[in-house]
Formats: sequence, structure tokens, C-alpha cells
Amino acid sequence: MSGAQKLGVVVDLQCGGWSTTILNSEGNLHSVGLLDGERHFGGQSNFKQLVFPPVFMDGDKAAITIRQFSAGRSHILGLSDSGRIWSWHDMNHPATQIKFANIDLKDCSSGGAESSNGSAYGTVKQVIAGWSYSSAYIRGVGITIWSPVRPRPVVRRPQARRLHMRPVTDQEPESSSDTMLVLENFELPKTKYQRPKGAARESTLDRTLGEEVGQVENYILLEHFVVYVTDIGKVFCSKFDEKDKSDNILELCMFRSQTGKTLDVQGSFRRFAVFRDGEVIIAEQSYLEACWTARSNNPEQTDIAGLKRIPALQHNNIVSIAFGDFHFLALHSTGKIKSYGLEIQRCGALGLGDQLIRFRGASPAHGMNFTLHPHCYMHGREVWFRDEQKDWLNHLLESCKNDEEAAQRFDMFLADNDVAGEVSEWIEQEGKAWDQDSGEDGLGAYFALRVSAAGWHSGAVLLVNEELANKASTYDWRSKSFPRLELSSGEMPGSTPLDTWREGRPDWQPGSDHF
Repeated sequence: MSGAQKLGVVVDLQCGGWSTTILNSEGNLHSVGLLDGERHFGGQSNFKQLVFPPVFMDGDKAAITIRQFSAGRSHILGLSDSGRIWSWHDMNHPATQIKFANIDLKDCSSGGAESSNGSAYGTVKQVIAGWSYSSAYIRGVGITIWSPVRPRPVVRRPQARRLHMRPVTDQEPESSSDTMLVLENFELPKTKYQRPKGAARESTLDRTLGEEVGQVENYILLEHFVVYVTDIGKVFCSKFDEKDKSDNILELCMFRSQTGKTLDVQGSFRRFAVFRDGEVIIAEQSYLEACWTARSNNPEQTDIAGLKRIPALQHNNIVSIAFGDFHFLALHSTGKIKSYGLEIQRCGALGLGDQLIRFRGASPAHGMNFTLHPHCYMHGREVWFRDEQKDWLNHLLESCKNDEEAAQRFDMFLADNDVAGEVSEWIEQEGKAWDQDSGEDGLGAYFALRVSAAGWHSGAVLLVNEELANKASTYDWRSKSFPRLELSSGEMPGSTPLDTWREGRPDWQPGSDHF
């Protein structure tokens, strides 16, 4: 991305609905695009630093040094080293500090868990910006939800449902333009438990809560649900009601860890993934709706459909999953990124190319949309960053214009989805020829550290070995034409020798589900 190299060491990158934001090692946030595409037009084509109210600029640096942030659909939340919560809705306006009328937030020292008096109670561990909500995990209080703060008054339709807030009065320590006092928020039930340290004692009520629910380790905000995991290997959800509140929680029994090990959950908007002992289980918000509806007559959620175990993601060193509106990306511990799902209007969200995306396993859906063949979910489709690999695919296409046999095979590729899926798998295997030299550090030319997705776009933080990236491949792709392969249905027509499968021809499973 243009200009990113000038911003220092990138610690984190996240995509919002219309924006991309990075956090650098100095604790500064920089955004490009548009934070709220529903209210504004245009947007920043270059990175712009997100700023704070002037009154804070000459004060305690820990108060405005961001250590963790979250990009929602149309706003950004930041958590400073001292534990303050900041909210942005416009790149051209300073942040607003968030405070609560009913919660006394405590500053913490040097980004730690404890406040100046040695207690963790009231300190903020994490902030999450969602589709239409803001949230924070406050130690001793739990997951706290409120409506996003906007920098200017907004005319609301009569039927709109919003939590109310007002500026801090003159009696408050900060001026009204700098800080917003949230009057209506709610704490998610049974999320405040903190595991005692050392010889600390706990009440019978707290002990029971620790045994039945546990301590929140991580959570996500979806469109209508909160999903969180606890330290006893359980996953819970809670649904926002018509008053923008949530009065109950529900364990998602099908995700429960049989070993008691801590799980992880990642997701946004309407999809999420639970990481469990090497498994990656994906579900949509509709699954949560079904479980919530059946909580009285089917509390164990027996036979409720909607859990997906994509073969390429199982026990395959998955570090994280990033969900956009219709696509998602998986980051592997090897530094590879693989794409899945639907690409809308050739927007490029899958990262598999434009005109050549069909070679990577995508087929036209409605209009300008492309969806991956079921074959692609067996091993995934890697996002490539070398121009030479694009040149290779262009060469395969051009070879069909001058070779009648290659043209015949290409016609089969276009006409038969099974042929297209299998040929794309061969291309996927051949593409690994560029990875044979992994360098002295073993990381290769491109090693992804972070991946993100939202809306119709994606992003990643890469370590680039310039020497390896610019090194010409030893793979002799220029002498090859469109492949002639042995497929599950037999040999492709032609008189040239069959091309070999670099990793063997996969044993396809006919009729595999579309994900």
C-alpha cells in the first residue's frame, strides 16, 4: 500500500467497512479510505494519522499512546497505554475519550493490568468495535457494550434504536468537546469473573461462576450477538434485544472443549470461527439465532445445522481467520495467506487476481461475482505476491491461442466446473515452485504477519525479503502450455505427455458441499 513504508514498524493492521487502519510501534494510528461510508463521500487516498484533542497533546504520553485498537464497520476504538478508551468516526476530527456514568475506569501504569493502587478492578483489557456497537472488556465489570459515539449530533429517524449519551458537563475534568460520558450502556451477564491469584479467597457465588462460566479470555461482536470464550474451554453467546441490551447468555455446547483447554474465537459481522485443539469450526450468525431460539426445548443444541469444518483449515497451523462480508482469509503459521468465499464485482478481495482469477479456482456467479469451486476448500488458494506468477498464468492463457490441443483443453476448463476445479489445484501445486528457496531465516520472500478483511476488501502485513522477491525463479514456465492432466474423470485430450502433479493428484470427494 502506498506510503505505508514511511509510517515505521507496523504492529497491527485492520480493515473497516470502507477503511484500512494500521498501528505502528510508536503507538500511532494511521488510516486510509473513509471511516463512515454511509455518511460521507470521498475518502483519504493516502494514510492520515488519527489525532487526539489538543488539550491532551502536551500531557501524559501514555494517555494517547495506543497499545490496542479495533476497527469496526464505521468507527475505530483505541486503548491507550494508560488504559483510556478513544473513539474515532472521522479521520478529519480528533478522537473522543469515552467515559461511563456508572463505571469508574481506572488508569493503569505502562499498559499493565493494575492501576496505581495495585488493583486490576476497573482497568480496561481490550476494546472491540463491531458492526453497530462499541465494547470494552473491563476487569471486574465484564464485557461492556454501548452505542458508538459520533463527533457531531446526528439526526435520527424516529424508529432508530440507539443508546443515549451526553457530553461531560463543566464539572467533569475534561471539556465537552474532548470527552463523552456514556449514560446508557450495559454489562454482559456473567462476564465479570476474574480468576483469583495466589492465596486470594473468593466468595461461594464467585467460585460457582468460575466453575460454570469461567474467566473471559477473548470475545467478538457480531451484528446481533456477542460471542466469547472462557478459560475453562467453553464458548458463550448473548443476543442484543429490542432495547439494545442483553440479559442472558447461552453456552454453545457444540464448541465445548473436551480437554478443558482454552479456545479462541475470531469473527465479525455475520460469521465467526472457533479454534479448538487444531480444529477451525466456522458458523454464521444464523446458527446462533437457531441455538438461541431453541435454548428452552433443545439446550444441548442437538442436530442444529450450520457448523462447517473446511478441510483446508483443519489441523493446518491456522493462526487467524479474517472475515469480510462475503469472503474470508486464513493466515497460517508458515506465513501463507489463503482465500475462501465469494468475490463481489471483481473487487479483488480474494487476492487471487482479476482477469486470471478463473485459473485460481473461481467461477462466475451472478453478474460480475466470482465464487470458488468446492475443490478449492480441500487445500485452499494461496494469495501470491510475485509478478512473475501472474506472468506465468498469462503465458498459459496465451498458449491456447497458438496451440489447438491446448485450446481444446482450455475449452474443457471453461465448460466443466469439475475440470476447472482440478486444473486450478494443479496450478496451486505448481505455484509452490517459487517457494523452493526459503532463505537463511526460512521465512521465504513473503511472510505474512497479520491478515484482515472487512466489507469487500482485505489487507495484510508482510515481511519482505527483497533479495528473494527479486530473484528469478528456476521454474521453466515459459516452455509450458496449458496443462494436459490426468483428472478424476480420465486423461485430458491431446498428444503431448501428461503433466505431473507436483504433490500428487488429490482424491476428490464428489458432491462436496459449497461453503
